[in-house]
Amino acid sequence: MKLKILNYILILSLLLSTTVSAEPKFRYSFEEALEMALENSLEYESKANTIKKAYDAFDAAQSSAPKEVKFTGSMKKFISSQVDPAIKVEETYNNYQQALLDRNNTKVTIALNLRSAVIAVENAEMDLEEANLNKKIWEEELKQLELKFDKNLITKPEYENKKTDLENKLKDLDKYQDNLDEAYYKLNALLGRQNQKDIAITLDDTVVPLEKLDLDQIKKDMINRDLSIAQKKNERFVKKYYFDLIDLRYSKYTQDSLTDSMLDDIWEMYEEAKKDFETADMNYEKALENFDKEFDDMLEDIKDTMEQINEIKQDISEEERNAEISKLKYEARMITRSQYNSSLNRITLLKNDLRAAELQLNLKYAKLLAYSDLSKVVKE
Repeated sequence: MKLKILNYILILSLLLSTTVSAEPKFRYSFEEALEMALENSLEYESKANTIKKAYDAFDAAQSSAPKEVKFTGSMKKFISSQVDPAIKVEETYNNYQQALLDRNNTKVTIALNLRSAVIAVENAEMDLEEANLNKKIWEEELKQLELKFDKNLITKPEYENKKTDLENKLKDLDKYQDNLDEAYYKLNALLGRQNQKDIAITLDDTVVPLEKLDLDQIKKDMINRDLSIAQKKNERFVKKYYFDLIDLRYSKYTQDSLTDSMLDDIWEMYEEAKKDFETADMNYEKALENFDKEFDDMLEDIKDTMEQINEIKQDISEEERNAEISKLKYEARMITRSQYNSSLNRITLLKNDLRAAELQLNLKYAKLLAYSDLSKVVKE
């Protein structure tokens, strides 16, 4: 029987054992568990060194670049001596900012992976619970099968086929214990602890009705923390800066003093810079467009899960009414104990379905709100 830690719909319980209820030795809030996961992550630790290297590269580029851009000399000399160093400063600064962003995003990724691992444990526990329910049913069917065969109510081929089928089903149940063991292993590996089933982690409740959230601000927060979009935005800025410098230098030329060959070279460099900017601009706008769709899909997915939860709750209410009727029938000896237990089992399975859906909703909200300050995006 599962050990219930709290009755809130989005609080996770982990068991010390899958067969015997026991009090976990170690209880952590999600924030405490996250600190453990961060301390255990070599990837997260390495980000600090990446940030330092990126800043050093920016500092070196800034020190060696001209203090101001001078619009003199040939176009090629202007690009090599003035534009390229200025662009190098911008690129290394952007790399530094992206390194900071990447470290923050790595923390979010670890948090989401941890949440998924905690949820995976409970899902595996529920799967094992359902498997044990089926085990009792199939073991009872085996007993009934033996009785029918002993009384010559079924043929030997029917008996052997049915027996083989039930025995295979019972043997297949071992995988659910293996799945639970694997789920605990992954959770403990994230936390950097020994692989024991002696831990309970409480998930924070992040579910807020969508109509009470400032979705526009949440969307902006997600865009600002999206590394791919940030890279395309920075690329767009650098290409625009490069093109603007070329454009300014081009405008300062005295056309009459240039040969046709020189004009062709200058025009080619100008057009190349313009094309590079337009391509970068198009890539950035396309990334925003794709994000818009992904964000809308995320909201629809949350709505679908909420609808699923409501439907399961209705199914549970209906099955509970049916169970009351089954209880009366059982007490009146109108149905067998096995039939009555089947009615109760259906309620258990539906409650597990409800719990699984609630946990998925918890994870989906965690992803939605991962980059926002909850106090600033909940409407009054």
